[in-house]
Amino acid sequence: YSFISFSISSRSTMAKQHIYFVRYGLTKYPLVEDMGPYDSPLHPIDGYEHGIAIARRLAAMPTPPDVVFSSSLHRAVSTSQLIVHALGKTKNSILIEDGLIEWLTPSLTVEPDGTRLQPRTVQQLVDLTFTEIDQEYKSVNPIAPDPSNAPEGAPYFFESEEYLMTRAKVSMQKIIEHANGKNICIVSHTPCAQAMAVYLEDAASLEESKIGPWPLGGITAFTKGDDDDGWKLEMYADTSHMPGDYKNGLKEWSLPCLTKK
Repeated sequence: YSFISFSISSRSTMAKQHIYFVRYGLTKYPLVEDMGPYDSPLHPIDGYEHGIAIARRLAAMPTPPDVVFSSSLHRAVSTSQLIVHALGKTKNSILIEDGLIEWLTPSLTVEPDGTRLQPRTVQQLVDLTFTEIDQEYKSVNPIAPDPSNAPEGAPYFFESEEYLMTRAKVSMQKIIEHANGKNICIVSHTPCAQAMAVYLEDAASLEESKIGPWPLGGITAFTKGDDDDGWKLEMYADTSHMPGDYKNGLKEWSLPCLTKK
């Protein structure tokens, strides 16, 4: 009996934790910097086809995600909805996390008439029929209403690129702590996802980082074992699951500091 307990314990310590980062597929309205719209839904045909392809790829992974964290923007939540259904999870399966929101910089959040992006609340998202959302989950890195009194790493209007890196680090640390060893799927936006990937990669410098432009539908994966010193980049912005020309990696975006020459 003690031998069985020992075997199970040994096997569990050998397990690796996985983190998957997902960029959604095509949106109904293209996001134009400084113009908007900033909270477009997925394209009703292509965007959902892309989301299904992403979801099937994740579900087919040897170690699929156990928990899905999502930005509150429509395109991310729609993609998360497709993912959790592919994983066979529906009830309380999407965790809306403020720390995964789009980079809160004017060019990605303020329209020409001065209208600023207003992220939906969890209740508003549930009312939009995203009933898979866990309404009991409280964001581990909530948006700070007052930038002058924001906790270190909390999202706020407006963030510099340098501060986004800090926000991503804090969000990632808190998400990993909350997940408690479970395999994580993060559905976010390129700026935040890139910044989180840079934190996990822990390269000596941005020049030596492998993190670069990220196409629509791209999936990035990191793993870490109990005996590993850090996270290992297993796959970056992979689009081999995407249909048609999107398989080749289209509509890339990158943070300025990660634009490879």
